[in-house]
Amino acid sequence: MTKRWLIVLGGLMAVIATSFTFWFLATRGTVKKPEIQGKRNETQLKAGMTLEGVEGLVLRREGRKTWELFVDVITLDKNQTQAIAQGIRRAIYYGERGKPLLWFSAQNLVYNAETGEVTLTGNIQVEARLPKGKMLVGRATQSVWSERKRILEIWDGQGQVGETRFLVRHVRYNPETTILEAFEQVVVFTPKARLVCPMLRTNLTTRYLIASPPVRLTVFEKSSPFLPVAFRKVAQNQPQKKAEKKERPINFQTNKPVIRKPPQWFFDDVVITEEGEDYTINAKRAIYDEDADKVEIPNGIRFEDPETIATAPKGEVDNKQKIAIFFGPVEVIIKPKKEPEKTKPEQGGNQPAEQTEGKKQEKPEKLRERLRKEGGKMVCDKAEYYYRERRVVAIGNVKFEQEGRYSGRADKAIYLTRDEILTVEGNVVMRDLRKGHEVECPKIVINLQNDEVEISPPVKGRIIVREEEQKQQTEKKETK
Repeated sequence: MTKRWLIVLGGLMAVIATSFTFWFLATRGTVKKPEIQGKRNETQLKAGMTLEGVEGLVLRREGRKTWELFVDVITLDKNQTQAIAQGIRRAIYYGERGKPLLWFSAQNLVYNAETGEVTLTGNIQVEARLPKGKMLVGRATQSVWSERKRILEIWDGQGQVGETRFLVRHVRYNPETTILEAFEQVVVFTPKARLVCPMLRTNLTTRYLIASPPVRLTVFEKSSPFLPVAFRKVAQNQPQKKAEKKERPINFQTNKPVIRKPPQWFFDDVVITEEGEDYTINAKRAIYDEDADKVEIPNGIRFEDPETIATAPKGEVDNKQKIAIFFGPVEVIIKPKKEPEKTKPEQGGNQPAEQTEGKKQEKPEKLRERLRKEGGKMVCDKAEYYYRERRVVAIGNVKFEQEGRYSGRADKAIYLTRDEILTVEGNVVMRDLRKGHEVECPKIVINLQNDEVEISPPVKGRIIVREEEQKQQTEKKETK
């Protein structure tokens, strides 16, 4: 084996040693995927040195064992400027203490001594031993290492480190700065969350991460349901579980960059939604804590569903307790119900007057319908929304009004949105603004579906009877 061949082979091994660093995370830029010259290169290579059936070839550096190779064929061209390896069954990298840290395999490897680039293709797989006994497993379709630029690029990579899994379309990594950029398509899975974005940049040393917009983070109640292709075979061999209740994950979406400083995610101008529900939360700034599974909204929160709008200076969402909390002053606006457009009678239609007069009178509007028709507003110190139970609780200095019709106050109000039952309690005072009537009591329960009203004693009331009303009542008695 010539000295130059040993130098080329040594450079090739150094490249393999560096390639495993990609799997320590993922994130930017757009670089064209290099064209792979397969059979064409093989036919152009002149007959040079060929090694077949390499079993346990050991490479050492300064007396220390660094690599152990199991390769089918290694070929060097006559000019000794290009080397091709096929059937890389296993390449084991050893750390400073002599323990194996990396298990690597691929179908093909091409080394170009003139450009200083190594290209690996075909079912690239890697397993790595990480600190604290963790293992990394992954695969890719192509990898290119540039010795001169000190840049490693990976295409179509997927892998797993501990409980974190990832899918990446293209990665560029600088081992000297430990800066990693992923772009074109990035999906990262944690046990209860999934991140999707077009571009990602991270420092593997500090674990600081920036995701470029648009960004979507999905937080699951139990676990992320997606399994990368590399792990489906294992899952298929497991016994099938009974169908569980469908998850309703929480989604964070924003068109601003997202920053991650473990264990927290930082969002600006984010929209929060829950799958299967029809509400949205808009926040100027939100901080999601992975460990506590809570969202803190320190600067402006707006909640909206088809019937209500709630705003507050700050709030938080507890995914474990399934509760959204608004810190006041909280303002809740009940949207006025839009009247349906009346259809015009068809031209030429002669409907008999008897049929018109014989029509039944329409049913009177229910309390809920009257409330929805004109809308209303409520203000309180604090509001809690239990979104699994669909229960709203307003606490402290609760004031409510329907302009021109009703107003009132209480210490607390509870609204069950599914059952449409409203309960107000604690020093309740309600006024009829049109007629001047007023009632005071400790508690009122209103069923908006059937208009039932339950007033708990003791009750104090004031009824105002105007002279015109008395006169009308007297005239009616005289005519009888």
